[in-house]
Amino acid sequence: MDLTCPKCRAGMRHYERSGVIIDQCTECRGVFLDRGELEKLMDAETSYYGGGQQAAPPPAAGYPSHQGGYPPQQPVRPQRRGWGSPGSPDSPSYHGGYHRRRKGGFLGDLFG
Repeated sequence: MDLTCPKCRAGMRHYERSGVIIDQCTECRGVFLDRGELEKLMDAETSYYGGGQQAAPPPAAGYPSHQGGYPPQQPVRPQRRGWGSPGSPDSPSYHGGYHRRRKGGFLGDLFG
């Protein structure tokens, strides 16, 4: 049975990763999951990170909420930098402004 992408109507392929069947569009690269597949992924992620950890219990009733903090301040206006100043593209210390993040963890391994 050929699957079509619900987004762009192109053909899709399916493959299995960690016991989960994943459908991926060959054109837009969208990833689509069948019913129950997300729960399987979440269970696999929990076991990957050592699922014995539980969420912290909610705070006990009767304690007053903390209302402290810093007093309100005026926003700081950013300083304009001239061309050639540190941090501008023609500065020798400029190393670019965009760095691609690496995939990591369970989902990075699963989809990577």
